[in-house]
Amino acid sequence: MAEKRLGRFVRDSAGVFGAQMLATGLGVGTSIITARVLGPHDRGLYQLLTLLPITLSNFVKLGIPQANVYFMRRRGASASAVASHSLWLALGLGGGLAVVCFLCRGWFLAHFLKGAPPITILPVLLLLPFVLLQTFFSAVLQAEERFREYNFQQVAPTLFGLVGMAVALLWLRAGLAGAIITQTLVVGGVTVWLALRVHRTAPLRPTWDPHLARGMMTFGSKSYLQTLATTLHFRIDQYMIGFLLDPAQVGLYAVATNLTNLLLKISDATGTVLYPRLAAAGERDAHAQTSAVCRHTLFMTVVVALGYELFGGVGIRLLFGERYAGAILPMRLMLPGIVMISLYMILTRNFTSRNRQEINIAAAATALGINVGLNWVLIPRWGIAGAAISTAVSYSAAALILLVAFARESGCSVAETLLIGRADLDGYRQLAARGRRLAPAEAAE
Repeated sequence: MAEKRLGRFVRDSAGVFGAQMLATGLGVGTSIITARVLGPHDRGLYQLLTLLPITLSNFVKLGIPQANVYFMRRRGASASAVASHSLWLALGLGGGLAVVCFLCRGWFLAHFLKGAPPITILPVLLLLPFVLLQTFFSAVLQAEERFREYNFQQVAPTLFGLVGMAVALLWLRAGLAGAIITQTLVVGGVTVWLALRVHRTAPLRPTWDPHLARGMMTFGSKSYLQTLATTLHFRIDQYMIGFLLDPAQVGLYAVATNLTNLLLKISDATGTVLYPRLAAAGERDAHAQTSAVCRHTLFMTVVVALGYELFGGVGIRLLFGERYAGAILPMRLMLPGIVMISLYMILTRNFTSRNRQEINIAAAATALGINVGLNWVLIPRWGIAGAAISTAVSYSAAALILLVAFARESGCSVAETLLIGRADLDGYRQLAARGRRLAPAEAAE
């Protein structure tokens, strides 16, 4: 039975990772088009504008995605009730935030979106309810372990985005405004599709269960602070570069961060599949699963990071052109932090599954404070290289805080959580041997 569970975990993780890598490949294609056509200045504005609804939505998520998984898996809440609450919360919270931000659009344009055409901010803000809906409904799919649909929802925006950007920028020559409108149409269309898929198995109803809503909000309030601090930690450097420097430097830094964030697809895929399993598992089993997933994920991330160190500079010059050579040094400087934050992304799932989000909040808030403080000092002195150093230091701090707390609570040693052993290597060899045996059989068929 345990072997069957492990096989399903590996299969689901590989499926999510494969979908994310496909989405990543398509996203790189989109990034190349936008970088080469728009240039560093407008590419930087495009980065800030497209990140805006993702960043702002975290102020009103209220921890609902984590609560959706927790209540469906551990409390046995109805998928229909959870999905219906998600719909009304997304429309109300997202719509209200969009109105408030539109009234404050002058402040955004003056401080963080310097030089952006005012027409671009309206479609970006209209995305706020859609971004919330995607996040809430994706959590419903995750809780039900409907990973095929979850994976399609990850791939579809990047596929349509690549086609849309090719049309808008290469054919129509629509510039920054065309790129933003294309992104808005893609996200809106995929969100409608996702809502229809969720409705098939979890009918959306105009109902409201005060008891369920109160429980979800109570649980979610902890995850809310964690998610908000984590998102600001991940994004604040780009907004501070826009504030302290200029959009062209954001464009260079965006290339570095977007490429290094590909490494996080490994931990994101395994963490996505792991979380609903941890929420349904006993504490001892949850700790053992977390420790095993941490060391395997860290090992794979380190191997890929070494490839980045060796070939990343050549890749940037080939893909984006010599104009983006300034992204090479920041990419290399932030790699140690990217490796460490992959560990953080697994450990947060363990604490959240046990309703111990206060540990995650402490780690994320501490790291956010370190990041902001270092960025404020280092960006004016060393530019985007300073931002990369800030990222590496703060990411590592967040991971180490969680690692110490996990070791104390779980009884799993730091070495057991970080380092693969002989048994793990034997498992890799057996997996490789099984793959070699299956390959000729599949070829014969």
